[in-house]
Amino acid sequence: MAAVIALEHTRMRPGAVAEALLAWTQAVLPGGVDRIAPRCMCPECRGDAPRRRLEQALVALPGWARPYLYALVLPIDRRFLARTAADPHASPEWPWWQRRR
Repeated sequence: MAAVIALEHTRMRPGAVAEALLAWTQAVLPGGVDRIAPRCMCPECRGDAPRRRLEQALVALPGWARPYLYALVLPIDRRFLARTAADPHASPEWPWWQRRR
């Protein structure tokens, strides 16, 4: 996926997308949703660093390349949606994955 490699060498760091995809997968696996907590407390992480980085990559990729990454992210997102519930107290301005509990 040349577009991801180009993105990682210009706006991210090499391997960032693969690392985020793996971390998001591991967090959503059975028994893993509680592992989404950040490993650090920097403002960028805020407890959702893997999914946030994937979203950043999806937005930054050219339109023709976006579906290829999204095809990898979508099954994980669906599993996350199936294992969580909407948080009625969440701000509508938050990303969708932060509005789940």
